[in-house]
Amino acid sequence: MEKMKWFLYLSALLLIGIPIFIVLFSDDVTFSSTFSHIVLSIGILLFISGKLIAISEKKKESKRLAPDIGVVIGLFIVLVFRLV
Repeated sequence: MEKMKWFLYLSALLLIGIPIFIVLFSDDVTFSSTFSHIVLSIGILLFISGKLIAISEKKKESKRLAPDIGVVIGLFIVLVFRLV
């Protein structure tokens, strides 16, 4: 599960980062707002999935869960308000 968690984090980072770098380094490339919303939403979902895996691993080891749960709740609220 550790590799899956890092794969989800890296996928979210690349999914959000690559379009940002494309727009920053070229003058004539733009993306539609629909594409931007979809890419950001998928990136947030991938990050939330990685955090849920981290929470399940920490629960097995009896470690502190509050920071990870706070991040998941916060990102979920952001995701819901982006869709509304």
